[in-house]
Amino acid sequence: MHSMKRKHLFALFISLLWVSACSSTPSLPLLAELLPGPPAYSQPMVAFFYRDEQGARLVSHISVSAERPLPLDPPAQQVWLGGLDPPPELVIREVDGVQYGLVIAQGVWRSAGNYGPGGAWLYTIETPSLQPFNLVEVELKQLLADNRYEGQVVTTRAALLVSSSTSLLVDLIGPGGVPAANAYQIKLRNGDRDQAALARLQVSGAVRYGYVEVIGLWKRGQLEPLLISPLPQAP
Repeated sequence: MHSMKRKHLFALFISLLWVSACSSTPSLPLLAELLPGPPAYSQPMVAFFYRDEQGARLVSHISVSAERPLPLDPPAQQVWLGGLDPPPELVIREVDGVQYGLVIAQGVWRSAGNYGPGGAWLYTIETPSLQPFNLVEVELKQLLADNRYEGQVVTTRAALLVSSSTSLLVDLIGPGGVPAANAYQIKLRNGDRDQAALARLQVSGAVRYGYVEVIGLWKRGQLEPLLISPLPQAP
C-alpha cells in the first residue's frame, strides 16, 4: 500500500515538473547575438521588423527620437527581407512612412553577400516567417528579485541617468535627476547608443536624465536597450 502511494506521488511530481517546463518562457537569441556566426539552419530569433522606402529588414536596435524611426545598426548588421509585408497579426507601428515592431523571426540564412539596393546588406534569410512577440512589462525591483527574467527581452519604465562613465535606470528621482533614497537601480549596457533619445532628456551638469520606456535584454544584472522612448512625465 505504501509502495503504491509512493509511486503515485512520484508520478505526480514528474508530471508537475513536465507542466512547469512546458509553461516556462523560452529564451530566444537576439538577432545581434546570431550575427557573429549565422546558423546554417532556421533559428527563431528576436528582432525588430523595420520597413521604409528601401525595403524591409530585421534590425536589433531602433531609435524613435528623431524625425522618423531609424535603425541604430549599420546595414551590415541587419538582415534584408526585400519587399516583405508584415503579417496582419503583428503589432506594428507606422510613423512617417516607416513600419516597425518587435517580432520573432525565422528563416534559412543565406551565405554572406550583397543584398538589397546597392548590395548594402550583408545578410538575408529565405522563406522568412514573422510572429508576434509578447512583451512583458516589469518593474526594476522585479528584475532584481526574480531570476526568471534572465535572458529575456522585457520592457520597463524608469528614469534614465547618463554620464560619461555610466548609464543607470532608477525607479524614482528627485530634482536635478538625483536618485531618491532607497530607489531601485540597474545598469544599462550601451545606454548612450541612442544619441537622439539622450538629446531629449534634461541636463544637470555632466548628467542627462529623464523618464523613459525601455525595451531591452536583461542579462547578468544589466539591461541591454533595444529601444529607448523618452516619456513626457514620470510613469
